Amino acid sequence: MEQTPKANRVHIGFFGRCNAGKSTLINMLTDQSVSLVSEVAGTTTDPVSKSMEILPLGPVVITDTAGIDDTTELGTLRMEKTEEVVKKINLAVYVLRTDEEPTTDDMHWLGLLKQNNVPIALFINEINAEIDKENNKEKNIENKIDASTYVETHKGLSDLATVIGSADFTSKVKRLELLDLLGGLTPLDVEGDQTLLQGLVEEGDTIILVCPIDSAAPKGRLILPQVQTIREILDYKGLALVCQTEELPAMINSLKYPPKMVICDSQAFDRVDELTPDTIPLTSFSILMARFKGKLQDLVAGVEAIKTLKPGSKVLISEGCTHRRQCDDIGTVKIPNLLKKQGHTDLQLEFTSGGAFPKDVSQYDLIIHCGACMLTRREVLRRIECAVVQGTPIVNYGVLIAALHGILERAISPFIDEIKG
Repeated sequence: MEQTPKANRVHIGFFGRCNAGKSTLINMLTDQSVSLVSEVAGTTTDPVSKSMEILPLGPVVITDTAGIDDTTELGTLRMEKTEEVVKKINLAVYVLRTDEEPTTDDMHWLGLLKQNNVPIALFINEINAEIDKENNKEKNIENKIDASTYVETHKGLSDLATVIGSADFTSKVKRLELLDLLGGLTPLDVEGDQTLLQGLVEEGDTIILVCPIDSAAPKGRLILPQVQTIREILDYKGLALVCQTEELPAMINSLKYPPKMVICDSQAFDRVDELTPDTIPLTSFSILMARFKGKLQDLVAGVEAIKTLKPGSKVLISEGCTHRRQCDDIGTVKIPNLLKKQGHTDLQLEFTSGGAFPKDVSQYDLIIHCGACMLTRREVLRRIECAVVQGTPIVNYGVLIAALHGILERAISPFIDEIKG
């Protein structure tokens, strides 16, 4: 991979009123024209994102949002989009201007970020001039308020923000200082030092990866979890051996010693289980992702709901990405067919993809989620928590497929202590 995947980056959302200076600040921090800057209120409509590096945070995604006081016809819809950003980000930057008092809207959104446990950097835009509309030119502001006085005057702000910085956003003088402030924050719900294969691979271990190449496989490349797994094996100084399903026995027999583990695509679980000796641990990329991104124990617990499904049961099948669906797509075709084959007929199936995920999931008897390689850990944890709080069982593709094939116990055996703990 040439770049860090968006799902593995720290996501930073920029919030504030129209013309607070969010877009100008983003352009200053990135040193690029990422966001459109204009004196016309409501210039930024839908969230705009840009990937970059901020040390010591590392790879990040910066998202510019619409002004929280947007009163245009589409303002309500834009605020819904902004609220979705709040639920997905790891850090927030809130922008205020020294020539404007904080409003109830400002305090509402700052409180919403705080309620969602998002660390907040409050950046104060020190306004040096205002527009003289009569003469159509700038004039210096008399009795200008600096950022420290502004924050001191409005004491409630410091109770909400983690760090506070100030600058004239049209100047790049304080760019490095503001980047350092951002870099010093501890993001919410990121993978951190945790890895996909943590505790599973040691130096010199041989891991066999079974990667079927079928019509659903991307042309000329591997899918993201396969690439990430290969890279991690190399990081651990292990040996990564890759094959397709039917080549697995020959690969195992060619080795002087058995592999430490076999990891397969969930769609090939049943066949790989037949071809892999019981003495060799077996799991799937999807189950590894479930462990890495979310709470594997909750997803394993959710599998019990399969036994209670009956005709008319409502099942939500949710994909984290928005790929073009093939004739044998796993979410819309293979899993429904597998459920039918196991006797679960006449189910009411609903499907979502990408960022779409219902706020109210209490209507469903079961949620079946993908491996979530394209979603941030925070988003995955939010979706799992949403289901658990509303009493709706949730399971992921790998756990479900292993259970339907009767091999779940074997598939989760490498993590059994974590699940029980």
